[in-house]
Amino acid sequence: MFDRKELKSKAREQINGNIWLYFGLSIVFGLILSASSFTAVAPLVLTGPLELGLTLFMLQVVRNGKGEFATGFKGFNQFLPAFTGSLLAAIFTLLWCLLLVIPGIIAAYRYSMLYYIIADNPELSGPAALNKSKEMMVGHKWELFVLHLSFIPWGLLCIVTFGLAGIYVIPYIDATVTNFYEQLKSDNQ
Repeated sequence: MFDRKELKSKAREQINGNIWLYFGLSIVFGLILSASSFTAVAPLVLTGPLELGLTLFMLQVVRNGKGEFATGFKGFNQFLPAFTGSLLAAIFTLLWCLLLVIPGIIAAYRYSMLYYIIADNPELSGPAALNKSKEMMVGHKWELFVLHLSFIPWGLLCIVTFGLAGIYVIPYIDATVTNFYEQLKSDNQ
C-alpha cells in the first residue's frame, strides 16, 4: 500500500533546487521536438529517448538530491530500447483505445513504468522492458491512477495561472511518480 502523502512530501523536498533545471530541460526538449516536427517520423523517433532522459534526470534528483542538465540527454545512450519501447507502448495503448477509452487508459498505466525500467536495466530491450512494466504494475494501476487524481487541484492551479504554476507542478508530479516507482521496485525485490 502506498502512502500518497509521504510520496508527495518526499517529492516536494527533492525538487527543491532542481525545478529550474527540469524546466530548462523541458524547454530544450520542447524546442527539439518542435524543430523536428516538419516530418511525422522525427518526433516519433525522438520522443522515447527524450522521455528516458527526463526520467533519468528525475531518478537522479530522487536518488541523489540533485540533478544534472546533461543527464537529460543520456536517454540517447539507450536509444534503441527507448525508441522501441515507446513505439510499442503507443501502438498497444492505441489498439486498446480502439476498443474503448477505459481499456486504453488501463493500458497506459500498464506501461507507465517503461522508462524507469529502461533506466535501471540498460541491458533490456524495449519489448522486454514493456513486459516488465506490465508485470510490475499488476495490482498497482489503480494506486497510480488515484495518485494522479490527487493532483487535480494542482492542475486547476495551472489552468488559473495560465500554465505558470506548471513550472513547479510538473516536476512535483514527476518526482512523486518517481518515488512511486522506487517504492514499487523495492516492494517487488
